[in-house]
Order: sequence, then C-alpha cells, then structure tokens
Amino acid sequence: MRRSRRRSRFPLLRRIRHLERLRAPRRYLAYLACRAALSGLSLLPRPIGRGAGRACGLLFYVLSARHRRIALDNLRLAFGDGLPRRERARLARASFAHAGMIMADAAYFVRSARQPIERVAVYEGKEHLLQAAAGHRGVLVFSGHFGHWELVALLQARIGVPFSMVVRPLENGRLDAYLGRLRRVTGNELISKYHAARGVLKALHAGRAVALLIDQNVRGDGGLFVDFFGVPASTTPALATFALKSGAPIVPVFSSLLADGRILIRYGPPVHVSRRGVLSDDIRAVTQACTHILEEEIRRRPECWLWMHNRWRTRPATAPVHRAAERDGAAAEAGSFS
Repeated sequence: MRRSRRRSRFPLLRRIRHLERLRAPRRYLAYLACRAALSGLSLLPRPIGRGAGRACGLLFYVLSARHRRIALDNLRLAFGDGLPRRERARLARASFAHAGMIMADAAYFVRSARQPIERVAVYEGKEHLLQAAAGHRGVLVFSGHFGHWELVALLQARIGVPFSMVVRPLENGRLDAYLGRLRRVTGNELISKYHAARGVLKALHAGRAVALLIDQNVRGDGGLFVDFFGVPASTTPALATFALKSGAPIVPVFSSLLADGRILIRYGPPVHVSRRGVLSDDIRAVTQACTHILEEEIRRRPECWLWMHNRWRTRPATAPVHRAAERDGAAAEAGSFS
C-alpha cells in the first residue's frame, strides 16, 4: 500500500505544477524573485555578490541530485576512470559554484558597462577580432558556456565590434525581457534561435559580430555528431554553415577570472574555413575543428565549464545511451547564447 501510494503522488504533483491556471502566477513570481535578487545583489560590493552567487551554486549542487548526477557522469565520460572520484566531485562542485557566480554577476552588468574597460577586463588577441572585422563580411565569434561568457558578450561592443547574439528565448516572457535589457546595455542585439538565419545573415552583412555557443546538445535530426572528449556529441552545424555560405571568418573567444576580479578575455586566431568538396563534408570538418578548440580550452580549466548540462544526451543510432540521459537529462539545446 505504501509503495503504490508513493507512486501515485508524483504524477499528481506534476499535473498540478503544469496546470495552465498556475503557470502565469508561477512565472510572475519567478520574474519578481529574479529581479529582487539581482537588485539586492547590486547594492553589495561585487566580490560579495559574486561570493553569494558561488554559495547559491554550491547549494544547488547539494539540492539537485539530477544535475549533480549529470555533472559527475559527464566528467567520468570525458576523462574516464583515470580521474579519481574525489577529483570528479571537486570539479563538479567548482563548476556549480562558477555557474552561480555568472548568474549573480548579472546584477553588475550596468555598472560594468559604465566603468573604464581596463577596470573590468584584460584582453589578449584582440587583434584577431579587429582584423577579421576589417574584412567587412562580419565575424562569427564562437565559444561555449565556459568562463564568463555573458560578460565577454556584454563588453565586446566597447572594443568596437558590437555583438548580435543568437539566444534561446525563455518561456517566461517578463523574465526574458528583463534579462534581455541587461544583455543589451552596451548596444548588443539579440536574435532568437528559432528565427536565426535571416537575422544572422543581416547582422553579418552589416559588419557585426555574431555570437554562437556550440557546446550544447542538439536534439532530433538537426545536429552533427562530432568527436568531443572522444565521444560522439550532437553539435549545432549553424556556425560552420553560416561561415561557408557567407564567407565570414570564425574567431574563437574564451575567458577566465583573474585574481583581482577582472576577467581575461582571449580571442584566438581565425579558424581556417574553405570549400573543398561536398558542402555537408565541409560543414562537418569546420564543426569538428571548432569543437576541438573548445575541448582543448575545457581540458585546461574544466571547472569553468557547465558540466551539469547533459551534453551527450542525444546518441547515434548505434551507440549505447549515456547513463544520465537514460534517467532524465537536461532540457537545453545547442547554438544559443543562453
């Protein structure tokens, strides 16, 4: 009796949670809570606000068994049994804390946009971006959910190459609009991933930089399986497709937090892109090359990547299903700056 009662309770809770009449109040409360939290953090010194974000990330690590399990499984899949269990747990905790810091730092975006750039960031390889932009074909800038990807996007307009960011809109319209205003304070443009092609090509034609994140799982038939940590990973072909069809150069960018609180933003040399034969083969080759660059960066600082995302959820038809994906998985998709 106890067992059957326990089983029947969870579907009921899920049905209540998804009742249409409760959805709107829930979303409004989430919007108010997020806005109040960021407004409260903005009153604190930035180091304290970032520390609070890290603490929230660690709390989420403790409370969310599902995301904790995904992170630990991903770390084992990527690094194998050669990485001890204790080290996997340490990296997972550090990753959650890092993600919490990124979210909390949104409270300081307006302040960061107004401060002298040298007080916020240190740049390396900026010439790669500026030279690519000088070709007047636009620039495709790629990264992953790594380092401080949001602040990289926020600050790029201040060095003379404004961003158009491909993002996945939130279902919560009020929250999406509020966070969108924060992202646009330096003149950036947001392009919905659901209608991205026309917006991306228009931005490139105008000489803007278009930002794409290529590190998330693509569900369905829209992804390309390329090697990522030695495991096939369903990856967005959008970056390579736009580059090959528009002639826009591809420039990687990554960041890390410095001891003094600033971030180091590093632009790498452009990725070589050329038509060599069948378009689909060229798209796969470019996608693999960019994914390899991202993997190298993650290997250098694994604690700075979003391991809680179920990167290997979608599997090739002949491949075994990843354990975390089989149980539940994460509901994010690829190609967006969210």
